[in-house]
Amino acid sequence: MATGDIGKPQLALEVNREAIPPINLFTMFRLGLFQMGLGIMSLLTLGVLNRVMIDELRVPASIAAGAIAMHQFVSPARVWFGQMSDAKPIAGHHRTGYIWIGTALFTVTSFLALQVVWQLGDSATATGWSPVTYAWAVLLAVMFALYGLALGASSTPFAALLFDVSDDDKRSKLISIVWSMLMVGIIVGAIITSILLKQLSLDAPLAELKASINRLFIIVPASVLCISLLATAGVEKKIFSLRHAIDSSQPRR
Repeated sequence: MATGDIGKPQLALEVNREAIPPINLFTMFRLGLFQMGLGIMSLLTLGVLNRVMIDELRVPASIAAGAIAMHQFVSPARVWFGQMSDAKPIAGHHRTGYIWIGTALFTVTSFLALQVVWQLGDSATATGWSPVTYAWAVLLAVMFALYGLALGASSTPFAALLFDVSDDDKRSKLISIVWSMLMVGIIVGAIITSILLKQLSLDAPLAELKASINRLFIIVPASVLCISLLATAGVEKKIFSLRHAIDSSQPRR
């Protein structure tokens, strides 16, 4: 192979990296809103649902924790979602479509998981830990597995998006800002939850508890979906196709 052929992809790749416009501070914080939404959702799933199952519905802690932990057991699927976003764009975008669809799915799944929690509690109260009650517990684990898959379908392409839109000089600053917003989301989620549930006493009837928490799991996930759209709309640049074409043109070893 001629040395001139070796230099062409390298030169094109350098031009491609230089063509990436520098990301500004406003866009960094705007992207951080997505991570803030994940922090808010983590409070709902790890905080509110966990407390409701153990304290209010008297579900054994091992079953409650095991069901919720299923969203972590499916985390290896994130590799597959990352590869899909590389190879199969949605509406011409390699990242944004996956982020939006994944966010819509995990916000809806969180509400459906809550409904399964209520059924699990009702079954445990009516029949004890019968086969039907265990079946509801298994279904709850499945719901959290689906929640984890949807979370991976959105958060992995989002992490790739951060690389796509940043250069080497700004990438560390972008990552620091975006991930610090996760803690902001947890704090914001705690405030929102306390406001929406402040009128609910600890000894409130179960029907009142269900109505209040159902409202919480409608308002907050819907807000997180809107935040995700706001955070990522229009951010993805049209540089991925060029970069992918350049990478494909490089000789395979």
